Amino acid sequence: MNDLAQNRFWRATGAKESVALVIQKASLPEELADLRDFRIEVPLIRWNRLIKNLNSDRKLLGGLLLNFASKEELVSVVIGNDRLLSELRRIALDATVALVEEGFLVLSLSESTEEKV
Repeated sequence: MNDLAQNRFWRATGAKESVALVIQKASLPEELADLRDFRIEVPLIRWNRLIKNLNSDRKLLGGLLLNFASKEELVSVVIGNDRLLSELRRIALDATVALVEEGFLVLSLSESTEEKV
């Protein structure tokens, strides 16, 4: 696994086929101790879907994360905590930049965008 990005609460690591977003155990406040083993494992083929919905409402993002979370019952805790959610959004964007820089993701115009250009 390759470290892609890190912030106060999250660490993003990547491999050729997936990205793992893992809670940083040492930085969690005591009231969030249940999240110590929480991780989100997103296949690279689905990464674009996550990024497109990253800033959507909490319910939509939470529903999407249910597909990738190690402990589905804790997704609502992550989505409901403002600090964890904002840091999750930041780490996902930072990881995307790292994935593009390392050549695991390629940016391209969609068909509908190409027609407008």
